[in-house]
Amino acid sequence: MSSDQDIRKRLEKISLFAGICEYPEYLEQLIRICRTRRYKQRETIIQEGELGSEMFIVLNGGVEILKRTRAGDNYTVVSLKAEDNVFFGELALIDDDKRSATVVAAMDSEFLVISKQDFLELGDKTPALGLPVTRAIAKIIASRLRKTTVDMLTIFDALVSEIKGD
Repeated sequence: MSSDQDIRKRLEKISLFAGICEYPEYLEQLIRICRTRRYKQRETIIQEGELGSEMFIVLNGGVEILKRTRAGDNYTVVSLKAEDNVFFGELALIDDDKRSATVVAAMDSEFLVISKQDFLELGDKTPALGLPVTRAIAKIIASRLRKTTVDMLTIFDALVSEIKGD
């Protein structure tokens, strides 16, 4: 089991919490709502299409992010390790939608888990903590939306080019 010091060090490296790292009391409050959870190698942490209400931070070990094709086959999008300061499922802290990918433990791994309910209660109690984290999540969403727009335009341009015979 990881110590509060290990947890603090990991949280300080997570970009989502950059806006609160200079406030030790906020980090302490965040540590109090973190739970640790272990998964064995090849165990599913998040299943694409299921509803989720937790965010995960890789404390030790690593994960594979998988997406399902239209044919129903899974392919690995990326493999990530704790040293990469990996977190996933952050949208579940503010949204009630389905998970967009499957996440599997690449090896025996340990995670910090933050539930939506605990995060919302903490943000209500300490808005100066919740607001910077929520803003960081909004930036992630905006970045993904911009990338999706560029990807769609690229596909559209390729389709138009193919139709025209360029």
